Amino acid sequence: MRSLLPITVRSRLAVTVGALVLGATLLVGPLALTVAEHDMRAVLGDQQFALLSSAAAFIDDRLEARVREMDVLARSVPPAALHDPRRLQAWLSEREPGALDGFVNVVAFARNGDLVASGSSMPSAQPLTGAGRQYFEETVRRRHGLVSEPFQSRLSGAQIVLVTVPVFDAAGDLAYVLAGRIDLQHSNFLRQIDALKPGRSGYLFLMSADGVVIDHPNRERLMERLDAAAGDKMDGYPGAQRALHGFEGWLHGVDRQGAAIFTYKRLRSTGWVLGARYPSDEAFAPMARMRRRVLAVAAALALLAGGFAWWLVRRRLRPLDALRRKVAAMRRGGVGSAALQADPQLCRRDEIGELARAFHGLVHEREQASNRVRAIADNVPAAIAYVDRDERIVFTNAGFERMLGLAGGACGRTVREALGEAGYARLEPLVRAVLRGERGRVEDVRSDDKRRHQLIDYLPDVIEDDDGNLGVAGFYVLAMDISERKEAELVQAASEQRLRLIADNLPVLICYIDRNHRLGFANATFRAWLGLGEGRVEGMHLLEALGKPGYDGARARLLGAFAGNGVRFEMALQAAGQHRILEWTFVPDRGGAAVGADAGAAPGAEAGAVTGVYALAHDMTRMKEAERRLVQMARVDDLTGIANRRLFNETLARALERARRKGSVLGLAYLDIDHFKRINDTWGHGVGDEVLQEFARRLSASVRAVDTVARLAGDEFVIVLEDVGGVAQAAQTGAQVVEAMRAPFATSAGELAVSASVGITLADAGAGPLPDQERLLGQADAALYEAKRAGRDRFVVLGDAAAPAGYRPEG
Repeated sequence: MRSLLPITVRSRLAVTVGALVLGATLLVGPLALTVAEHDMRAVLGDQQFALLSSAAAFIDDRLEARVREMDVLARSVPPAALHDPRRLQAWLSEREPGALDGFVNVVAFARNGDLVASGSSMPSAQPLTGAGRQYFEETVRRRHGLVSEPFQSRLSGAQIVLVTVPVFDAAGDLAYVLAGRIDLQHSNFLRQIDALKPGRSGYLFLMSADGVVIDHPNRERLMERLDAAAGDKMDGYPGAQRALHGFEGWLHGVDRQGAAIFTYKRLRSTGWVLGARYPSDEAFAPMARMRRRVLAVAAALALLAGGFAWWLVRRRLRPLDALRRKVAAMRRGGVGSAALQADPQLCRRDEIGELARAFHGLVHEREQASNRVRAIADNVPAAIAYVDRDERIVFTNAGFERMLGLAGGACGRTVREALGEAGYARLEPLVRAVLRGERGRVEDVRSDDKRRHQLIDYLPDVIEDDDGNLGVAGFYVLAMDISERKEAELVQAASEQRLRLIADNLPVLICYIDRNHRLGFANATFRAWLGLGEGRVEGMHLLEALGKPGYDGARARLLGAFAGNGVRFEMALQAAGQHRILEWTFVPDRGGAAVGADAGAAPGAEAGAVTGVYALAHDMTRMKEAERRLVQMARVDDLTGIANRRLFNETLARALERARRKGSVLGLAYLDIDHFKRINDTWGHGVGDEVLQEFARRLSASVRAVDTVARLAGDEFVIVLEDVGGVAQAAQTGAQVVEAMRAPFATSAGELAVSASVGITLADAGAGPLPDQERLLGQADAALYEAKRAGRDRFVVLGDAAAPAGYRPEG
């Protein structure tokens, strides 16, 4: 069947040029109208916004007038009714109906929010309250009138707006809150400005700051809440969502009734949004009539211009049609390429003549290109062949001939004949699949040499017939010798096995973590320390391996490692019934190969990107325990087991700081063993050490748990007394210490009589600046000297400035 469309380039080009001229002509007129319509739309939008701004100013004035009316009413409340709700009710009931324009009713709330008076009859049901309602609380807080958001009245069930004002008594205290009710179903907000509505069918509407319709020509839409989830076309108000968030101006949109210009303006007094809708068909009616006339004129001109362009192109492209006929004759074999040079229509110095000369040169270059392709194919390090659908070899390169070792070449033979029965049987499933249009790849071992491995790719040659159906005309075969690669893979596998053996026997936890926090590798130590057994851990989430406490402790550091930073930290871990302190090191894997089957590296990750993290953990449990013991030894006296001088200095510094913050009294006791040198000289240092140990034990037992006992040197001891109640409590502590030492000391030399002298100083942070450590220690030493001078075996308490003793025991 002959096609109705042009089939020659000349005809197609003529039709195309004619259509382009026709289309361009038709486009100019509407485009100019579109620009004019855009400008007109901007003028109309600005005009509507100016009118709407005037309407908004009028409504603002009306609302402010309502607030002033209510304020005047509040100022006129009789003084006798300011504290008597019954008189207030009588006063509101006697007020003439319609005294306040536009208010349906006026009610009064007490300071606690209870409804105490109403211009109409009081409700007989459960009492109503304004407590907790925004209009009441805001009026009380701000102490001046306001206009509430619209809501449904609990008294009448009507949709209303309240205008509230505070009522103050003579002392300026809030007595009541008056509220004037405006019924939205019978209000007249917008009807007073209907003269400003756009066009004949346009209208104005009003909505609150949170999207509730306050006034609308369609009374059924009052109190309708606009759903913010509906976007810019919510409930038929294009741009309303933007207006509720502060937009003022105009826009063109489409609602349920069609296209229109929407304008929005926010009221300054309440934050409400006044809107207007101006239908587009009414606004642009004059432009539509002009568009129809312009299109009719443009269509007539376009037809004339298109017809002339079609005739001109066909006349100028006659030589191209002659070139087409010559080429077709060459394909049929009727003429040679010299016929292109013999036709005078083709010997031109234009594009068509150049095309004829280029085609003549291509015929010659084709043979040269074919020779070059053959040379390239014969020298690539691969075997290449083409097999048709009958499994007959049509083309081979020299590498394929060498691979098969066939005398006389392989072209013209079938695949079965070329490979033999054994070779064909191995590859037959792949041949069947590629003839169905499936690509295939296989690794094969040459039958004559088991060490020679080949990687063979089968690529279908898919073509499209005249009816547009796809079919396989044959397939390409590409074979490469991969023996060296296979040998390298075996060497690499052996190397990996050795590395795995080493990693599994190191006393270090080693694993690889991908970006999904899953394990790509874990050594045997990892499994043993975490009690994971011999099952597969690759792909296991780190939370499952470490447990929640361990994962929570490592997660933030792991994120830092994935950000490209090396991380080292210590973390305690309880696993497999054992507590360990591990020193972890996270090393980012920047763009490296994924480890394990589930490594999870992102495909196509940029070079240098962190694709995973190597984690290594050393067991630091024993070292940490040794460090703890060393720290303990450095701060505890070896002989007595109490704090040494270093720990005492730290404790006293912290105690002074706490006393400064709290303004409390801090005490420091300085004491030693009376005639301790005589004990050493008489019984020896061994017995002296026993006395020191028992002295420290009794001393620790004589003070409070919050007090700190320390040995400075020899037989010198100190006690840090925090939050001392005063001189009496310090004296009580001194007496307890002295009395505790009077009992005989049991030693290896028998029972010995031992006594102690105690000097106590007090520092009151509430009475003035506290002394430093050295001064405080000097004051305590002075108190100790006083106790020794008084005869030993006693205590002395001094004040802040080492004043005379506050307490000296007798005897």
